[in-house]
Amino acid sequence: MIGGDRARSSHRRVVALAIGLLALVFQITPLSASASPVWIKNLYDSRAFLFQDPYSTACTAAASMIMLNTIAYHHSGGPDFLWTPYRVKNNTANRYDYRDMTSILYFERAHDTLSPLGAGSDSHGWRNALNHYGWGNKAMMDPASMVYDDLEFTTFDAAVHAAVVAIARYNMPVGIVSWAGRHAQVMTGYVVDGEDPTVSDAFTVRYVYLSDPLRSDNYVNFRLTYASFKSGSLHLRFQTYRETDSPYDDGYMPGWRRSSVTPTLGPSEWYRRFVILAPIRVAPTGEPDPSASPPPASPSPSPVNPTPTPPAPTATPTSAPSAAPTSAAATSAPSASPAPSASPAPTGSPAPSPSPS
Repeated sequence: MIGGDRARSSHRRVVALAIGLLALVFQITPLSASASPVWIKNLYDSRAFLFQDPYSTACTAAASMIMLNTIAYHHSGGPDFLWTPYRVKNNTANRYDYRDMTSILYFERAHDTLSPLGAGSDSHGWRNALNHYGWGNKAMMDPASMVYDDLEFTTFDAAVHAAVVAIARYNMPVGIVSWAGRHAQVMTGYVVDGEDPTVSDAFTVRYVYLSDPLRSDNYVNFRLTYASFKSGSLHLRFQTYRETDSPYDDGYMPGWRRSSVTPTLGPSEWYRRFVILAPIRVAPTGEPDPSASPPPASPSPSPVNPTPTPPAPTATPTSAPSAAPTSAAATSAPSASPAPSASPAPTGSPAPSPSPS
């Protein structure tokens, strides 16, 4: 039918005109929403890492060494930073070596708030070791000079947000009190979208970079999704603190408060809160040691492509670096360190608390 062909032809012209007009609208009217930039930063350096094994209670001491080594390699500790990279666990050749891992554990134990019946150390011992070995006695004893502090939060989101801000603005790693208060891990980086966390709090966390000093788990520089960090495997999930064996007050801070006890004994600092060890102030300004080797590739955050999407999660951690000591020789020790006691005997690996947060 001739009339039918004309109708179909007219219809096609109308459709083509409508599509053309729609295309013109999209050309002259910008989209109201655009993809947020992605900011990535990771301080991990394989030279800084070591496993705690065979010392199952030395997770905080190993984490302290990892964090201090990382700061040393990135030259972010300021001119008063005392620590130089070191990974010796137990220097049996030199009993005056106060910088090996077993001596750091001894120091933590002598400066924590843990019950004498407790194993390992607690967040106060960990914090005090970081400050003492990193910046000296004043940084440990004077709250106004502390570079690291143990911080507690009532929500997971607030704790992880604070950890990202600390890494972004101070260029130093953050300690994660994991396994509901029974283990120590180190967060070295993040993937976020939104605004730059070095200058803004308006960002969304997508991934964190986590390293665990326990060899059996082999989580080294592991990129972990935010969801898995919140509710995934018990070995990776960041849970509230539920240990109740730190009944003493933190003597280096004003006021009086138990560190962590069951609520029937009264309020305490950490119980049922998310706890991190984070830098809280900029280290004293100054030029880094010109004789020191340059740091590895710059970890400063930078936005990726203009319309990025969060990277796909990785299912496997990167290969674990060697835990072999870099040297058995000790360098000068921080002042006022007590002599170490007998080295702790190796024991079996601990297991995470099975209870949910």
